[in-house]
Amino acid sequence: MSVSSPTPKRVQTPRWFDLRLAAGIVLVLGSVLIGAKIVSGAHATYRMPALTHDVAAGTTLRAADLQLVQVRLPDHGSGVYVGHSADAVGRRLNRALARGELVPAAALSEAPALTTVSVPIAPGRAPALHPGQRVQLWLSTKLCPSLVLLADVTVQDAHESAGTIGSATGQDIVLSVPAALADRVIAALALQDAAIRAGILTGARHDGANDALPSLSACAAQPS
Repeated sequence: MSVSSPTPKRVQTPRWFDLRLAAGIVLVLGSVLIGAKIVSGAHATYRMPALTHDVAAGTTLRAADLQLVQVRLPDHGSGVYVGHSADAVGRRLNRALARGELVPAAALSEAPALTTVSVPIAPGRAPALHPGQRVQLWLSTKLCPSLVLLADVTVQDAHESAGTIGSATGQDIVLSVPAALADRVIAALALQDAAIRAGILTGARHDGANDALPSLSACAAQPS
């Protein structure tokens, strides 16, 4: 009796490449790379302009008002803050900013047509003034002891004046104001025995504060 032998089966070569395993490895590596990029971006720093001192609304920014500081912001501030000093210099602030604060793009507006005028203040007639402060100016002559010259203006620059009285030193402050207010200041300084006093303003700025100023006629000497 003959016995048939079983038909041999070909042994399949084992498949070491598993598609699902490979896909899992790719996902893990992708997650690691994305996470590393996010962590790296979170620690990245940028040089951006910040204020060197407190400034009031209405200040026209100068290069001296800004300094570059290292900051850590996602996506470089995403356009919320000014990234270059050149984009802020010559622009006018529509709200007050504090020393060390970055410059928000929304806080800048185009400066209107203004006239720059220098106002001399004698010793003892004002506290030490600095750029960016809001001040009120009063005019005094022999005929009027106190009259509001400018109700609310922002100091653009301030420095000691050359002339002194004893050991005291006066100040010259620079204002950027509409032409009509500049004419008012020049007319006041031309009055006989005119003296200008200044006081620092605090609190919210009031639009139109200089719209209804008293006439200078009461302080002018009447011709004989």
